[in-house]
Amino acid sequence: MIRYLSHELSPHTPFYGLAERGLVTVKIKAMAEGASCDVHRITIENHWGTHIDCPAHFFPGGKGPCDYDAEYWLFRFPQVIHISVEPGGVVRKTDLITPLRATTDLLILQSGWGARRSSSMYSLQGPGLHPEIGTWLRKEYPCIRAVGFDWISLSSYAHRDVGREAHRAFLDPEGEGHPILVIEDMLLEDNLENLKHVWVVPLRVSGVDSAPCTIIGVFE
Repeated sequence: MIRYLSHELSPHTPFYGLAERGLVTVKIKAMAEGASCDVHRITIENHWGTHIDCPAHFFPGGKGPCDYDAEYWLFRFPQVIHISVEPGGVVRKTDLITPLRATTDLLILQSGWGARRSSSMYSLQGPGLHPEIGTWLRKEYPCIRAVGFDWISLSSYAHRDVGREAHRAFLDPEGEGHPILVIEDMLLEDNLENLKHVWVVPLRVSGVDSAPCTIIGVFE
């Protein structure tokens, strides 16, 4: 079985914090108006919807999504961990009570926050990860190349200073080990048992720090 683990982009896509803007699609050619085909212009920021943060997001000269080989985006040993976190909470290392496998290359945190995605709580009161998790994973689990989760950002809007430090801990090209990329706002509402492989396919736009991505899970 194959399923999407990313949300579709739409004018209703939630975004981090308070902002009066959103995805815009404009039909610039329409068959209904006599054109030979339909053509749309799409306007969106690169950190809306399911997207991946790369080192260039916080570090000048860091890698962006176009700087990785295609094989990098295939995760052969994903591991899903279920966690519970309160609104505005910051997840600490001690909250990850499920043992991690040494071979894990993509760590997925399934919290149930996706059920709040249509409410303002998702944008304003979502949880975040503490910087210590990034430091710990980079030191102790060198196979992990990315971490993903079902809330809007690595940074809780209620604790943005901690969130900025967390981004640096995960993404710093000069830190111990290698950077761990961050996949935000994943679609993790269904049973993820027997998840075998995951493809993360970022939009390849030259010069950008990060990108929206389509994520496909392959299940046994």
